[in-house]
Amino acid sequence: MTSRFLRSLAVTATAAAALTIGLTGCAAQPAASDGAGDTTGEAIRMGTQPWLGYGQWYVAEDQGFFADRSVDVTLSSFNADADVNAALAANRLDMANVGAQAALQFIEQGLDVSIVLMLDSATEADAILSGEGVSEVTDLAGKKVAFERGATSEILLAEALDAAGMSFDDISVVESSADKVAPMLLAGRVDAGVTYEPYVSEALGAEKGISALVTAGEFPGLITDVLVVRNDVLDERPDEVREVLGAWDDAVAFTAENTDEGRAIIAKGVGSDVADLETAFDGVHYYTLPENRELLTGTYLTETLPALVSVSQRIGLLTDAVDAKTAVRAEFLGE
Repeated sequence: MTSRFLRSLAVTATAAAALTIGLTGCAAQPAASDGAGDTTGEAIRMGTQPWLGYGQWYVAEDQGFFADRSVDVTLSSFNADADVNAALAANRLDMANVGAQAALQFIEQGLDVSIVLMLDSATEADAILSGEGVSEVTDLAGKKVAFERGATSEILLAEALDAAGMSFDDISVVESSADKVAPMLLAGRVDAGVTYEPYVSEALGAEKGISALVTAGEFPGLITDVLVVRNDVLDERPDEVREVLGAWDDAVAFTAENTDEGRAIIAKGVGSDVADLETAFDGVHYYTLPENRELLTGTYLTETLPALVSVSQRIGLLTDAVDAKTAVRAEFLGE
């Protein structure tokens, strides 16, 4: 199992520190090349991690979709959020795949980037699980709830509690890494917990009365990965950026038509077996360019991102409000 599959999409304290280092010009982990400024004619340097939500880039590379569109893209894989964040901040990457809340943190902290593409979102792959006696979110009052601070789990729980008129003050917080949540719940040490695949399926399949209280699909787009690009690259190399996004769309279409082959390519890219990722694949939605054109200029921009800003402020991932409308540049999505 890869480190990215055990993902924490938020910028943790470590990642935030690395971002600060990057913004002051210190070295980051190696990427494809060094330097900044005019890079027209050079390869587009994209930072990624071994998470299946970013997997369509592996399909695009494997199937030659970048070459078909006459754009040269170098994929540089990082094992930690902190490394890819610092590399982007230090201009050692042109673009990077990150969680939406991480993108908002970049902008808050002064990194000159924009969101240009919605990549994927969790539907069933992230969930609040509960044991007997907890059938509604309001039943969590006074109960022990395990989750990972600063991760997607905290965001999902915060939003679910808020929708029920509750907050973290109404529950007994048990901090735990995502891989420990299911064992704690199955052992009866907590009443509920927040985790993601493959742990969701493992807990539900244990036949010990565990159920999914809330899934990420109940808050569409809340847990979303996006592609961020440095604004200087957007201004200097707009046509290449458009072709990169087109290659993503080609890959999504290929995988939809050739699911087994596409998933095999993605599994290889992230360093896992297809069988280990089957349920996770089913719980992730990949966004096409038409969906991006509708959502990234519509409800995702006007409703989902502001909601994410709000919940991120509540749980301390953001200090100040970020204007979602200034965070997105959708002119590269085509017509």
